[in-house]
Amino acid sequence: MNYRNLSPDQGRKLALAILAVVILLAVAAVAVPTLLVQRHYDLALQAGPDKLQRYRRVAATRPEVVRSLEAMRARESRKFFLRPGAPALSAAEGQEVMRQLIEGNGAKLITMQVPPSKEEGRYRQVTVNVQLTANINALRRILHAIESSTPYLFVDNVMVRSSVPSNFRPAPGAEPEMFVQFDVYGYSQTGN
Repeated sequence: MNYRNLSPDQGRKLALAILAVVILLAVAAVAVPTLLVQRHYDLALQAGPDKLQRYRRVAATRPEVVRSLEAMRARESRKFFLRPGAPALSAAEGQEVMRQLIEGNGAKLITMQVPPSKEEGRYRQVTVNVQLTANINALRRILHAIESSTPYLFVDNVMVRSSVPSNFRPAPGAEPEMFVQFDVYGYSQTGN
């Protein structure tokens, strides 16, 4: 379309149409962001009372939470953890507990080693590698004692090897000794 060939009346109509489009674009450039901001604040105002009501419900549970916290403090939960402080102190306590459990249940301790401890936020995982010889009844008593002891200890990576040939027939009332290796770990609080 050639604009030079337009009649004066057609030129005015075209100019008015262009002016109307520019005015509409200018109004849209101002109105659309204004409407979006208004919509955002309307939604925020509508969500406000709901949030306030939820916060009030949470605040109303405070007395119950305080009672529960006091009940947990009264249980002396620290006794379930190894001794806090340096990792060597926690490992020494774990070794002493294991030595007592093993010797008190009729097994023979071969060796105990302490690998580096692992930090897990407010807690430190302390591991003791244990090697011993025991018969099946002594091993059962040791594992049960570990499971029910305080501080809480956990057994991992258990390996049991028999040291007798497959055709061995023990005397009545005698149980063959086995080589047992496992990791025992517990947690201590780091106080962070």
